Amino acid sequence: MVYDVIIIGKGPAGITAGIYLKRANHKILIIGKDGGALEKTKAIDNYYGFSDTISGKDLLKQGLEQANRLGIPVQTDEVLGIEKGEDFVVETRNNTYHTKTVILATGTNRNAPKIKGIKELEGKGVSYCAICDAFFYRNKPVAVLGSRRLCHKRG
Repeated sequence: MVYDVIIIGKGPAGITAGIYLKRANHKILIIGKDGGALEKTKAIDNYYGFSDTISGKDLLKQGLEQANRLGIPVQTDEVLGIEKGEDFVVETRNNTYHTKTVILATGTNRNAPKIKGIKELEGKGVSYCAICDAFFYRNKPVAVLGSRRLCHKRG
């Protein structure tokens, strides 16, 4: 079977893309290995449509339930490679898929500082998104760690 679109990533971006593509009558597949950083997020207050705080885990669950309700196939698997031939070939740990188009909706990696005990404090005061989480710490003393990515121009 050749899919019209394979979406790699089953977080909000991947599921949303899947919803629109399904509504446009495309044959799609969503592949994701886990819930990423969102799955570890304890409290979300800046996402449209929720009157109460929601956890990342619950947000992911609701998105997957919506995809399931709409008949969107979602595979839990890890993508190992993508090759371009006549179509794209997406190789996962458990299968090989063919598609005309690939959408990467894989999110981003968190760069956690190498500080002893930091993992145990995630969601209990340690945050990785100042824009998302500053609200929770207003009027409290905070420390901000950051990094600068260097960009080298060629040519």
